[in-house]
Amino acid sequence: METKQTPKASIILATYQWPEALSLVLSALLTQSEQNFEVMIADDGSDGRTKAVIRAYRDRANFRIEHFWQENKGFRKCRILNEAIRKARGDTLIFLDGDCVPHKHFVAQHCALSDEKHYVAGRRVDLSQKFTAKLSPERVEKGILNGVATGLFKLFVDSLRKEGSTPFHRAYMVKTPILRRTFGLERVVDLKGCNFSVARSAMLAIDGFDETYEGYGREDTDVELRLQNLGLKIRSAKNLCLQFHLWHKSRDFTPANEHLLDEVKASKRVKAIRGLSETK
Repeated sequence: METKQTPKASIILATYQWPEALSLVLSALLTQSEQNFEVMIADDGSDGRTKAVIRAYRDRANFRIEHFWQENKGFRKCRILNEAIRKARGDTLIFLDGDCVPHKHFVAQHCALSDEKHYVAGRRVDLSQKFTAKLSPERVEKGILNGVATGLFKLFVDSLRKEGSTPFHRAYMVKTPILRRTFGLERVVDLKGCNFSVARSAMLAIDGFDETYEGYGREDTDVELRLQNLGLKIRSAKNLCLQFHLWHKSRDFTPANEHLLDEVKASKRVKAIRGLSETK
């Protein structure tokens, strides 16, 4: 059962019509080394199977799980993310996609890296189709993705066979400063929407996600540009905030979103055109 303490962080978890993947993600959250957080599930129109999964995990979790749902009218991820952000209580917002399974120290590392002057940008390990098919909630809770003696050896084999699309070295946690400098882990190019964190105060200052982005892609880059316009700097979470991306077929970006992004680059504005402050 959930505790009543104020959460250190709020995980904004985006999902759509993949309850099996959501089960894996929630299983990983049950075993986090840092448990003082809440999970705000932003659901872009899934059917009743997702609701059933959430109900089952809510009964087991020591943390609050809230479900925000909207009718399925196409890809409107930004709108439902904003709904979740409005109700979040944590000082740190951690953004996680429903097809990305976090390492057991994922939340703890994001909390350790977060401050009001930076947004924290992590990366992901892309799993092969074969490895993804072998995952189960039970295996995730037993730590299959957390250690060399378990799933990481299989990831290494997959990388040799080129069955995964991400270099295997991303699956290791590297904390030692000299090693991080040696291997360039303190340098990160950009933010990925599946794995980043930022102070809630900063997200409120930019008015959240811009709901004019409808269709897939670029909404996370829009947020990053506006955070930079606000004055925040990027901080690398490479090989610290680990997550494992479940295999699925890729999709194309929505062309209209590219034009929206060009406008943000040109205008240098901070606020969303249609964001958190919109009356719902």
